[in-house]
Amino acid sequence: MEDTTMLDGSQPLFADLTFTIIPTSLSDRVQKQLSEDISTNGGTIMPFDALNGRIEHLTKITHIISATSDFPDYHRALDLFIHVVKPAWVDACLKVGKAKNPRAYSPDPALFMSEVVLCCADIPEGDREAIEGGVIALGGQYTQGLSKMVTHLVALDMNNDRCQLAKSKKLRCAIVLPHWFDDCLKVGRRISERPYTLPNPEILDVQAGAIPPTRTSLQIREASNPEPTHEPSHTTPDAHLEPTRSIKAFEGKKIKLAEDLGLSDGLHCVIQDLIRAGGGEVTSKVDEAQIYVCNYREGADYIKASQENKDVGNLSWLYYLIAHDTWTNPMRRMMHYPRPRDGIPGFKTYKISISSYTGEARVYLENLVKATGAEFTKTFKQDNTHLITAHRQSEKCEAAQEWNVHVVNHLWLEESYARCKEQTLTDCRYNYFPARTNLGEVLGQTELNRDAVEKNFFSKNRKLKSIEAAIQQDNVPESSNLRSRVHSDPVARSSPLAEKTKRTRIVAEVVTPVAPRHIDGKENQTPGTTGSRGAKDRALLKLHNAAPDIAKFEKEMKRKGGVIHGGRREREPEVKDKIKGRESTASKRSIDEVYGEEEATEDELQDVATNNNKRAKKDKKVPIKFRMLVSKKDSWVGNHERECKEREKLRELGVYVNDDHKRVDLLCAPKVVRTKKFVAALASAPILVSTSYLDYAIRTGKLPPPEKHLLKDPAFEKEHGFRLDEALERAKQNKRHLLKNWTIFCTNQVTGGFDTFKEIIQANGGKVHQWEGRTTTINAAKRSIDFSDEEVSQNQEEDEGDVLYLISEPNKKEIPLWVKFRELAKKHDMIPRIVKTEWLLFVAMAQYVHWDPAWELNEEVIKKK
Repeated sequence: MEDTTMLDGSQPLFADLTFTIIPTSLSDRVQKQLSEDISTNGGTIMPFDALNGRIEHLTKITHIISATSDFPDYHRALDLFIHVVKPAWVDACLKVGKAKNPRAYSPDPALFMSEVVLCCADIPEGDREAIEGGVIALGGQYTQGLSKMVTHLVALDMNNDRCQLAKSKKLRCAIVLPHWFDDCLKVGRRISERPYTLPNPEILDVQAGAIPPTRTSLQIREASNPEPTHEPSHTTPDAHLEPTRSIKAFEGKKIKLAEDLGLSDGLHCVIQDLIRAGGGEVTSKVDEAQIYVCNYREGADYIKASQENKDVGNLSWLYYLIAHDTWTNPMRRMMHYPRPRDGIPGFKTYKISISSYTGEARVYLENLVKATGAEFTKTFKQDNTHLITAHRQSEKCEAAQEWNVHVVNHLWLEESYARCKEQTLTDCRYNYFPARTNLGEVLGQTELNRDAVEKNFFSKNRKLKSIEAAIQQDNVPESSNLRSRVHSDPVARSSPLAEKTKRTRIVAEVVTPVAPRHIDGKENQTPGTTGSRGAKDRALLKLHNAAPDIAKFEKEMKRKGGVIHGGRREREPEVKDKIKGRESTASKRSIDEVYGEEEATEDELQDVATNNNKRAKKDKKVPIKFRMLVSKKDSWVGNHERECKEREKLRELGVYVNDDHKRVDLLCAPKVVRTKKFVAALASAPILVSTSYLDYAIRTGKLPPPEKHLLKDPAFEKEHGFRLDEALERAKQNKRHLLKNWTIFCTNQVTGGFDTFKEIIQANGGKVHQWEGRTTTINAAKRSIDFSDEEVSQNQEEDEGDVLYLISEPNKKEIPLWVKFRELAKKHDMIPRIVKTEWLLFVAMAQYVHWDPAWELNEEVIKKK
């Protein structure tokens, strides 16, 4: 035995520590190296029992080394406060000569930053401290210095020394904007770095195009369907030459297959042969079994197996064990665990469609929707309640916005199912979509919540006594059909969810005659002991009778915009609008069904075309002809009801009114106004029309030619020195790139607010930063005009290239910010120019770069005031 006694009298690094190495996902070479390193440094290794797949003498172990949390004793180890670490923890401890924090090397999927070593470059101190604390809290590591160990370098541009060093040394680290870390926190998952990677991050490119599809998440492969569609392969191709494959996951195990699986005799024999070939055994008694396989979370056997911490999974999970020859936790992948027969409370009233998911990801979400108890629809219709999407760049999302349908990401669905309870839609994580990111890449990373499943389906304190107590309390006779039905129904006896349902029915069926509300003229008479039970029953009866109305009201309140116009029409298509004796067509699109491009076959498309033609003839609808943005419509101000009605009328005529200045064909206003929407929309070169166009269409029910209602404002043109028609022609040339490569600064005190000018600058392709007087935070590089694009460059001729702009206000409080801004410009060898908001408004509306000394701000201007 090697001598581990230290010459300086100190203990070896791993003295008094006992380890077990989980062989899953680790090669023999890695296991051997880990064993040698631990033993050499004074640690003790207890071998893993590969035969049983469990850790013997778990309480005597201090550290478990595993590349994943997917092993049987993981949750029990956490309950016993045993450290579970990745193999990299051992190497890290040896390098520094002391034990590192185990949490930074945890395989826990909740610590999604565990493999991140992050460093910051030229980030403001407050932001840097927030990033440092966040990455450590989520299992990652933060380092002050740049080294080969760094996986992510957070920077605002590539001009700082650390980024240049990483580039010159060809370090294998991602150089990302701090927005990446912010979006990871908002989503609660580690998302792709691609859209945030410098020097040309996609999130800053307003013309980046469609969001690219993502690969199928590894978390849902072979775990997308709770009911397998094929039989497992139980022999090799040459069955007469080679024996049946041995499945290590079944070694020494007894498995019970539940009756609700509905296996045929042939398939039952196939599975039984595979289990026996792997050293396992099929049993008919749950008491003898270590593994219980069933379809639903109900029945005495399911409850007993779950309460005794046996492995409980469904047929899809069993097939996975067969295919991969290794054990995996059935709760790790939601489609590997039995489903609730009645779904998740509240979901039965929902109709859910999905968008931007393809292949196995689409199958997984479809099955998950059905498992919650909701109705899944391949087509997206106006009566859908929710749209689950990976990003917002799709036709379905536009339709959902128009129809007031909830648009959420898949995290809402997964976490509602995992926690056995509908999650609130007000949680920002469920309706946040990071720019240029396809959230399909983090699909399937949510695990079932063990505590929630136990509480709702196999809690030890939820017994048959609760049903019997309810029956006795309600004085149901022994001979009652209700009592005999409860005692004879095995599901009612064994399933807590069924017990809850039965109790509800009992209260509904046991009815006490309703007494008069007023007794002796007293409305609020205190009930006595004899009448209390009757009062309770009457209250319960009223509540039961009102339940449908309450459910509908709550459902309407969850809609965006709440309950408007005295309530919405019924969801059933046959319900007609009685007003004016005709079928309501308000707020419907010209295409009643929005098909996802990923699921529509040629036959379906042909059917849709035929059906849509019929609907078009019947409803006399037209497709969207114009997308209109309206600014300063006086009759709509303070009259939301009128605005909604007129928007619906315009939509029926083919005009879709929205607030997206990036996609606008008609810009409607009473005159030229300098609002955020109007100025930002000019960059898209829309047709300017007067509000008379809108009034004529609403009054006559016909769309007039836009040319007859063009917006004209000679007074504005004379005052500002440019013509609107010429400005729109320049906007077409610029293609929203007038301020491309510009970085403009803006204080927070400007009239209209920082966000207003941010939107205007970004609409023209520029970047904007809020100026708070920090001189080392943001890039201020000189601009170079792209003369290859002659159309845009001709509108940038007056750009001096080396001038740095700060939009501010003529206010004494702003002067300290000006001083710091001049320091920043000097540092980057640029000319500082502090300007009024008039400068940007002119450039954005005239659509060419221009300078007038009257727009400049300095201390002399303040003194003159």
